[in-house]
Amino acid sequence: RLLTSTSRPDQTAETSSIMETELKTKSVKDLKAILKSFNVSAVGCVEKSDLVKRVAEAQKAAKKEKASGKPFTETISGFKCISMQTDEKPEILIYVFHGFGANAENLADIGSELIKKGKVGSKKVRVVCVNAPLQMHQDSYAWWPLDMQELMTKMFTLGPVHLFKGNKPKEMKSTVSKVEALIAEDLKNFELKMSNVVLTGFSQGSWLATHLGLSMKEAPKGLVIYSGAMYCEEWAAMAKERKGLPVLQFHGTQDIVLPFQQAKILNETLKGAGLQISFHTFAGGHTISPDAIPLTDKFLLSLLK
Repeated sequence: RLLTSTSRPDQTAETSSIMETELKTKSVKDLKAILKSFNVSAVGCVEKSDLVKRVAEAQKAAKKEKASGKPFTETISGFKCISMQTDEKPEILIYVFHGFGANAENLADIGSELIKKGKVGSKKVRVVCVNAPLQMHQDSYAWWPLDMQELMTKMFTLGPVHLFKGNKPKEMKSTVSKVEALIAEDLKNFELKMSNVVLTGFSQGSWLATHLGLSMKEAPKGLVIYSGAMYCEEWAAMAKERKGLPVLQFHGTQDIVLPFQQAKILNETLKGAGLQISFHTFAGGHTISPDAIPLTDKFLLSLLK
């Protein structure tokens, strides 16, 4: 069951007394609204001081619950997310970006598996599965539009190697900027840096993760690519500024959605630029292989050493 909250978890290590002092400045109406956001009743609160105490208790309980590893929904910088964390003050932030036409729930199992069954779950981690901003249909979202007819034409006329040649949708730049703002907000709330961030994505989400990993001012701690592709030609030049960046890549040799040739081009490009990339292939299609999660867990542990 997902825990829901409209408020952000307190990440500033404030004492209970300071929290209650701040709550005392709020109106009775605001205090009741806060209680409602936590699904806590105000029944029995006769004085304002009773409301302040109950809100403080609710905030404390919510912080503890959110650090239990259970998934909960939250909104970060305008993005709907499914998050899970093992500590109130995580030391590693893992962002997961879903594929074209999917949603955050589709990849939430990755975070759950890593935290419940992986060794990384014993560390202070936070996994954020972000929902893309462009709604296509009900429960179907994209990071930016894709002209599937055009891509199919390129596939048959130019071949898989030239599949992504040409200009990219203008929405891509906007999405990249918005996701950068999401990460910046999280980093500020948890008092961390990009060196504490791992970017992960599947299919179109992996293109976003790759672009962010190569284009942001500071390099992330690592990059995980599930069924990726050489989506942007400029990545070749950008990758030269990320020499030594740890990358874990997976791709099915029978993938007909994103041809294996595209994965090879991406791998050769990143490897040639000096990134520390580990490439795992499997006899399958456009999916995440069963061994990907334990290998991802091992990769994340290596980053935390």
